[in-house]
Amino acid sequence: MRSKLFYMLLATAALLICPGLLPSEEARAYTVKNSKVTIYEGETYPMDFIVSDADYMEMRLLSSDRTVSTPTKDGALLGLKIGDCVVTISDRKGKRDEIEVKVVSKADIHMVALTLDDGPGSHAMELLDYFDSRNVKVTFFMIGSDVGKYPKSVQRMVDEGHEIGSHTMNHKQLTAVKEDRALAEMEEGAKAIEEVAGVPVTVWRPPYGDSTEEQRIAAGVPTVLWNIDTLDWKYKKSDRVAKEIINGAGDGNIILVHEIYKTTVEGIKKALDKLCADGVRFVTSTTLLTRDGTPVEELIGQKLFSKKIKKK
Repeated sequence: MRSKLFYMLLATAALLICPGLLPSEEARAYTVKNSKVTIYEGETYPMDFIVSDADYMEMRLLSSDRTVSTPTKDGALLGLKIGDCVVTISDRKGKRDEIEVKVVSKADIHMVALTLDDGPGSHAMELLDYFDSRNVKVTFFMIGSDVGKYPKSVQRMVDEGHEIGSHTMNHKQLTAVKEDRALAEMEEGAKAIEEVAGVPVTVWRPPYGDSTEEQRIAAGVPTVLWNIDTLDWKYKKSDRVAKEIINGAGDGNIILVHEIYKTTVEGIKKALDKLCADGVRFVTSTTLLTRDGTPVEELIGQKLFSKKIKKK
């Protein structure tokens, strides 16, 4: 006899393909984490279900306007054209839940850069799993002396399209040491990261945000700072971290968090569950900073805090 777990896994894999998958005599509760989602035209949004019963029944997904959005076979909603519709979830005993769907133009993409300092650390793999599930891209500003401790995490960051940035070799305040020592910290950090990542860093961030113009030019890559500081290192409360990220996720903003705290990891998940459903697109720092066509070379030497643009 097959276990109940077997049927749970089978049902998850088959979800949304067609009705009549796994009949059961008892009702099963299907609910969704986000009852309102925003999807960009031509793109998909992965649906999250909360399971409150181990018994499965036939399940149906019905869009009120299949020309606007329709369910796919791999458990997502596809945005077809600009507009609104409602996707209803039901089984043989009736309606279980519904999702309000808004499909918007890609010209209206709301971009935010989430940047993670002081890693890599022990939570990197957990974060990467989560970012992959949400199709989120971020920038990791790593400390050169630590990258060798987590080579698999660093390689996965590269393989999954995240941006690799330097946070120097030992996280020293560069304006508090002699210039030759500061430049050595920068060079050694970038080199150590490249050796592990297999690719050169494309951005850097000075510890504490402090740097001289000479240092910014010598880096040879954009100096990415931030305009939203979550202070996650100070308060270490996941709900507060989530609130700061949500409140700070304005279009064009660069948000600072630190990947080494478990409370930050949990806060990121809580915030991005909501923000991704709202249509916020999390991109790398370089993607954000060049969104208006500015060449990367023109960014070198500047202090870069955010990237706002006027939308039509």
